[in-house]
Amino acid sequence: MGITWRQQMSVGIKEIDDDHRQLIAIISDFNFAAESRSGQIDEGNMRVILSKLQRYAREHFDREEKLQLACNYPGHAENKKQHELLTRQLDDFTRLYTDGKLGSAKSATILMSKFLNRWLVDHILKVDLKMRGMGGPG
Repeated sequence: MGITWRQQMSVGIKEIDDDHRQLIAIISDFNFAAESRSGQIDEGNMRVILSKLQRYAREHFDREEKLQLACNYPGHAENKKQHELLTRQLDDFTRLYTDGKLGSAKSATILMSKFLNRWLVDHILKVDLKMRGMGGPG
């Protein structure tokens, strides 16, 4: 299951759209790794990809929130709450994987793939698209 960038995902702010493209690329790397390894990612690769995703998601959320504040975006507080929730969910899911609570490598890969794809698409389509027309700081 892959995600590809579509123009309908654009919020119209280059910096945010570029971040979303990068997040999609990281998740696509995860999906590609899973598909090329018969549906399972080994522990080392899983940790690398998840670490990269956690780091980049935090950087993106920070950039997005600063931009929202600079533009007096009225949805900033709600978006910040969503970012905190998403970060916790990603951390929790990663911890479950690390603790071996997601089953076999194949089972963990399937669960993680579904989670990541849903997590990103839901965030972009249900939360971030509300920023369309916000413009940049100025």
